[in-house]
Amino acid sequence: MTHTDGSESGPRATRNGDRPRGLWAELERRGWKAPAQRYMAHIAVAAIVIVGVLAGRSGFLAFPQALGGEVSSASPEPTTASGAAIGLSDLPPFSGGPLLSAIVQRRVDGHTEIPSRPRLDVLKYVVQAGDSLFGIAEKFGLKPETLLWGNYDVLADDPHALQPGQELDVLPVDGTSHAWIEGESLAKVAEFFGVTAQDILDWPGNNLDPEIDVNNPSIVSGTLLVIPEGKREVSTLYRPRITRANPAVARILGAGACGSVYDGPNGTGTFNWPTPLHYLSGFDYNPSLGHPAIDIAGDTGHSITASDSGVVVYAGWNDWGYGLVVVIDHGNDWQTLYAHLSQVNVGCGQAVFQGNLIGLMGCTGNCSGDHLHFEVRYGDGFVNPWNVLP
Repeated sequence: MTHTDGSESGPRATRNGDRPRGLWAELERRGWKAPAQRYMAHIAVAAIVIVGVLAGRSGFLAFPQALGGEVSSASPEPTTASGAAIGLSDLPPFSGGPLLSAIVQRRVDGHTEIPSRPRLDVLKYVVQAGDSLFGIAEKFGLKPETLLWGNYDVLADDPHALQPGQELDVLPVDGTSHAWIEGESLAKVAEFFGVTAQDILDWPGNNLDPEIDVNNPSIVSGTLLVIPEGKREVSTLYRPRITRANPAVARILGAGACGSVYDGPNGTGTFNWPTPLHYLSGFDYNPSLGHPAIDIAGDTGHSITASDSGVVVYAGWNDWGYGLVVVIDHGNDWQTLYAHLSQVNVGCGQAVFQGNLIGLMGCTGNCSGDHLHFEVRYGDGFVNPWNVLP
């Protein structure tokens, strides 16, 4: 039916007016409505991105023109009015630029780190005043035994033979060394130092042929071989026991020996520190290295006191490297020895009591710095002072 205004009525008009709504209803009926919505959203996002890219490109190409330059079809790079390429200085300032530059800037360091490599050669070290075998060994990352074993011709197995000006061999590894003597057997030398011949051959610093005859090697006499992890017995010095009943036995030690039989107080059975300081400055107790004592730290003039009561059985100079020495017999088989003193304040046969002043610390005899060499003996053997000191 047609109305007077020209509009139509009836089923056809209803179908035309409701076509979009009918389309969504049909999609929903078929289960396609949700996928259709997603596809349309994706198309919209893609369209927005395309429009943005086109707009951005259009603005970038127009930017040089805003600065008075032009865009050449032959050269797409933007230029200024003078024809020069646009640089950072032509761009507007960026507030975050200096901060960002400071963050990402690489710091220049002219120092080159050289990786450490194992040392193969034997170094020479000149002993300085105040040095000790412990200090020198620590400086080179070695055990003090290595310095003692590797320098018999200088120290003769006596740690107190260390003197300023001496030149020591500093081995590259812990162990010992051996100056080759013509006619020796490499197998026998290795056995003497408690290693195998292969251990000596394998050390690259020895530069030996691995196919060498270990029983009859062709090694030039005088060649210094490094014996990694090698060990040897230390020749101990004879130290006679000096008692109040027989002090004359010490005559072989030097002018400080006493010659009479003495009597006096016995010790309390406990020992005190003989020095103001209570820590080491050199060798620790190690009889296997010829050092049956501890080296206590201090300075010249520090007071040295009797560790326990007793009788002085040696007071004076010692020819065997101990310098000025005092020995006290405490009775009951105990004795203490105080070496390298700068001054002796007691005499032979004098009775002393625990804490009495007997001398002053110094560096007389074989030493390289101020300290007290302190020994404790019981019977014919030595006792670790750490076991009796408080």
